[in-house]
Amino acid sequence: MTLHTLAGIAWDPQIRGFLAFAVGVLVLMGSVYLLLVTNLGVRLGFLLAAAAIFGWLTIMGGIWWTYGTIGMLGRANSWQVTEIVYPGLEEASLEEARGLDTSSLPPHEELTELTEEELGAQRAELEAPLDGWRILPESDASFGEAKAAVDEWFVEHPDTSLGVKGADDYLPIYSFETGGKSRLPEDPSRIDRLTTKLKTTFLELTHPPHYALIQVQPVVEQKAAPGAPPPRPVVDESKPVVSVIMERDLGDVRFPGAMLCLSSGIMFAALCVQLHRRDARVAQVRALVPTTAET
Repeated sequence: MTLHTLAGIAWDPQIRGFLAFAVGVLVLMGSVYLLLVTNLGVRLGFLLAAAAIFGWLTIMGGIWWTYGTIGMLGRANSWQVTEIVYPGLEEASLEEARGLDTSSLPPHEELTELTEEELGAQRAELEAPLDGWRILPESDASFGEAKAAVDEWFVEHPDTSLGVKGADDYLPIYSFETGGKSRLPEDPSRIDRLTTKLKTTFLELTHPPHYALIQVQPVVEQKAAPGAPPPRPVVDESKPVVSVIMERDLGDVRFPGAMLCLSSGIMFAALCVQLHRRDARVAQVRALVPTTAET
């Protein structure tokens, strides 16, 4: 029976993890606490050991809170789909999206063929009639995140009327974004980078809402010929253009580190106050001890 129990403990990774943590606490923290107790007494040894642990946790939580990329992390920022609108944007719940008109834009194929330099040179002219929306090129990292959010949405919420059940059933047409904090101008100088950094850090304390909009259109269902490569997706002109509106969720990446730093700091401060009071009482008692008069 004992062998079966030990074999089960050795096999289960969760139990092994708990045992490893328990042994680490007993060996590392317990050994230090044992040394303090044998030299300073139970109460003073516990106060010193607890103050050291919470002080270390405060420093570690502060580092996690500052960097936001290591240690205990919260929910990462991501795009969240808020609504699906088609065929037009006139009935969109987002007021900023109702005035978006893409009729003046060149075809999608021509727009995607533009290089970053060409798009930057024509951006002001192309975005003038877009009612404050900025073109989000497919080369931008934000487009990849937004497109992944759209793919995940249609996998979890397939639209049978459009025949869209996944990422292979549609093609992105246009993508835009609006809102958020101030951005760098085209071809920014060092002064532009400095002023933008100072503005977004000290003047824009809150995060304005940041929206993205990707227009997709279902594709024609095609079957690949035996031995031939998959056919290139073709947009089904008979299907409407679907506008997927998303809002940026900032997440709470630094929240666990901040809570660990603040809570551990409070405990560390309380233990330090208790140690100070103990030292003050000891000093007061020692002052009351009479000294032997010299004869």
